[in-house]
Amino acid sequence: MSEQILAGFGKVDITPQLDDPPTFEIFDPIFFRALHVRQADRQVTFLAADLFVLDDGLHERVSRKLEGTDVDPEWILRGACHLGTGPTLFQYYVNQPTEALKEFGNDQHYAEAAAEAVRLARADAAPARVAVGTADAEPGLQYNRRAHDDQDNLRMVSLTEFPRLPEDLHYDAVDPQVGVVRFDRQGKRPVVLTNFGCHALSLWDVRGNISGDYPGRMAAILAEEGIDALFFQGALGNVHPVREGDDPCGRIGQSLADTVLRVCGSLEPSADVDLKFTTKTIDLAPQPVAEVEAARQQWEAQPPASEGLARYKYWLAGYYQDRPAYPFAFHAITIGDAALLHMPGEPFVETAQAIREAVRFNRVLILCNACPEAGYLPTPEAHEEGGDEPLFAALHDEAEAEIRRASIELLNDAAAQGRLDGG
Repeated sequence: MSEQILAGFGKVDITPQLDDPPTFEIFDPIFFRALHVRQADRQVTFLAADLFVLDDGLHERVSRKLEGTDVDPEWILRGACHLGTGPTLFQYYVNQPTEALKEFGNDQHYAEAAAEAVRLARADAAPARVAVGTADAEPGLQYNRRAHDDQDNLRMVSLTEFPRLPEDLHYDAVDPQVGVVRFDRQGKRPVVLTNFGCHALSLWDVRGNISGDYPGRMAAILAEEGIDALFFQGALGNVHPVREGDDPCGRIGQSLADTVLRVCGSLEPSADVDLKFTTKTIDLAPQPVAEVEAARQQWEAQPPASEGLARYKYWLAGYYQDRPAYPFAFHAITIGDAALLHMPGEPFVETAQAIREAVRFNRVLILCNACPEAGYLPTPEAHEEGGDEPLFAALHDEAEAEIRRASIELLNDAAAQGRLDGG
């Protein structure tokens, strides 16, 4: 008989207050959501945020605010929804046109909110049964923005340039998998960790306002069904939402919620499950960076409203000036014949597909946290071909190949260990 599993949920509202006079609109509230899971002396906390990115500095601040608790900061796994309709906390590449929502220097407030969500989840922990399931999303929710014409020339299908998808291009594959980890709890609402790979930019046209975008809409729909839910991005690096219809955000959110409910209905959670936790860290060299002063001058030479590549290069110059490598950390949680693999950055569809095909688990959920230290994780082929993502890749051109190999090794080692343990 397995040790008892405990699961708890916490949620903290981080919707910014309207300024006076109002310069932005609040379409719906945004939150930190946390899921705390433990079994015997093992634990993990999933921290999901309706924000553009969560960086390593915020993690350090949250860890300090949780000192004195029994929460393990090394197993707080972050997941920014990577939406364009939220406040921006840190001064690097952003898509936030409203000055009042550039919350540079106000990260302590958000760190406290994140820590409170974790504390609430820990206090809410109750005996639970667990199951993992997957299903393909409805077609037409996402597209790969790395398209090609009839001569096989790369054509980046940007949200700004193309409100509707051009029909004369050939689109690379997407990852349609919707992942669901369902926790049924005694005397409490069930908690569901959901996972899907697609930039949360269905409200691209209203950037500068506040919304949880499609992950927030999905969570609200599930809440109405009596389920507490949180969302983690998957292989989103080269994937955008299809913005069709009068309400693309609601359309995508409702479709995903329907898929999650269908998967939940097919699952039979069990308490007799051994959760296994493994980690691996590899050092990855960054892209070459300029001297900080030179990078600053290049940024300042941009128009005052510029929020693009020059800002990000300036931030990277400061961050990597004295860092020869980035410690790229993987965390894996195995649940029966399924595995959850958490990593920083924005991996491509090709990476997720290659990992799943090479490992011994029946289901693999790739959980990602968009963060500036890693940025996009293009394949070596994408680096060679060019396009937008390599410009915003913090790590060297062959980093994805190293990440792919390390992921496969970690998960196959975990699978072998499970068999040795009788799992």
